[in-house]
Amino acid sequence: RQPVRGSLGDIMAPNQTGMDLPDGFTPLQRMLLTANGNVERIISSYYASPVTTYVALNHKREQCVYDRQIAMLVLGQQFMSAKSTIFFTDAKWHEHIAKQGAQPGALFRRMSEMPTFKLRSVGKGPSYFWRVYTLTASGMTCEITETFAEDTFDKWADQVPHATHCPSITYSVAM
Repeated sequence: RQPVRGSLGDIMAPNQTGMDLPDGFTPLQRMLLTANGNVERIISSYYASPVTTYVALNHKREQCVYDRQIAMLVLGQQFMSAKSTIFFTDAKWHEHIAKQGAQPGALFRRMSEMPTFKLRSVGKGPSYFWRVYTLTASGMTCEITETFAEDTFDKWADQVPHATHCPSITYSVAM
């Protein structure tokens, strides 16, 4: 598979989100709200710990419509929940889910197609913040609502590894 020109290795097709986020979000929260499908990598990198995904629901509502609910945990604690509705518009894509049990995120890779990410809305509650977005490809559209704990980056701050000191390096140039 060839990398997409100009994509810098992104996991989504190029798209201009263009949404101005309302005031009241921290820089790290804004990073999660605008992340194009790489929340797991961001949180795992921040805590230097693996993220676990727990599938709470994977239900076939209609012939080509699935409902899915997941929770993501880091350091054994939940930091995010997501509800998705997945619409299949191509029988080949649906067959991979129905017969082979492929996960929606992996299906984009398997079908060699990067989805387009479109951020629809964002907001805050008393102890959480959320976003709604769609991932669209030729054979599947996912409508996803993710809800994050307000303190996702603060709750386990004592477990964030600090940068290690590197000895200074001296360079000499011979002329």
